[in-house]
Amino acid sequence: MLYNNKNQQDELENMMKIKLLKIIVPIACIILLLGNSVGNTAPLNVVTSIKPIHSLVSRVMGDLGEPQLLLTGGLTPHIFRMKPSDIKKVINADVLFYVSPKFETFLKSTSLIKRPSLNAIAFAQSEGIKLYPYRTSKIWFTEGESDEEHAEGDMDMHIWLDPANTRRIVNIIEETLSNLDPMNTITYVKNANLLIKQLYEQEELIRELLRPLRDSSMIVYHDAFQYYEEAFSLTSFGAIQLKSDETPSVKHLTALKKLAAEKDVTCVLAIPGTHPRIATVVMGNTAAGYGVVDHLGQYLEQGPESYFQLMFEITQSILDCQEKDEAFMFGAN
Repeated sequence: MLYNNKNQQDELENMMKIKLLKIIVPIACIILLLGNSVGNTAPLNVVTSIKPIHSLVSRVMGDLGEPQLLLTGGLTPHIFRMKPSDIKKVINADVLFYVSPKFETFLKSTSLIKRPSLNAIAFAQSEGIKLYPYRTSKIWFTEGESDEEHAEGDMDMHIWLDPANTRRIVNIIEETLSNLDPMNTITYVKNANLLIKQLYEQEELIRELLRPLRDSSMIVYHDAFQYYEEAFSLTSFGAIQLKSDETPSVKHLTALKKLAAEKDVTCVLAIPGTHPRIATVVMGNTAAGYGVVDHLGQYLEQGPESYFQLMFEITQSILDCQEKDEAFMFGAN
């Protein structure tokens, strides 16, 4: 196109520059805003209650952050009391992952989990989690007496010992973190998928290891293993300790001793902190072995691999429990 004079050409060039700026400037602003958004996004502040949950959350978060843990050392939810530093953790948290107010009872006495700014995720109350009621046969409870701790209809909260529940927990963790931190959704999904794959692999390995014990029977010290038993086709007939803060009665121990002989019990399974002498009363003259299982992972080092370690240690304890070993129970001379 020919122009009549230089002024017309200059005017057209200026108009083209203005149009180009109108296109470039908004794009540059968007790029700048996105860059600032990514650069200024702080890692999520995540708090977990117990070590098994902490381990799973650690795996899903990966390198994007490290969750904080409330129950450290050898403490259990039954005796744990929140310190000011623990309360501060929850106050500053973006999300709290825990099992249930009925399990982490220390959370019931505070209004922390009801804060609008906190995403409090109780897995036992989430869709897709399988729940079992506490076992209510007379072997599991004191005959002729009511049990205030585990009233009929109460649900067993040891949900992480069922691999199917654990996989659902991983999905809930991923969904929650992705909603709160959508910029890192791809990482959360990738980490969760890898974790679920490894959980399937561990479940199959444990199933093969325990297959020879499907016709065996156990008596447990504390009724905490129902989910594990159901998942791996194991059987237990009763619990020594009926309430977390009570010593079992002579009547109850006598009933369990009779049951151990009648059912040819091969293992009495205890938890950390229990004395083996009570177990020997139940074992009587049977060939039952004695094992200790840390179902909470209390004495495991916290971290992304501790859930796998927990499940393998439970399995190994049950396998080792099949033969009586008094040196193990009371210590070698």
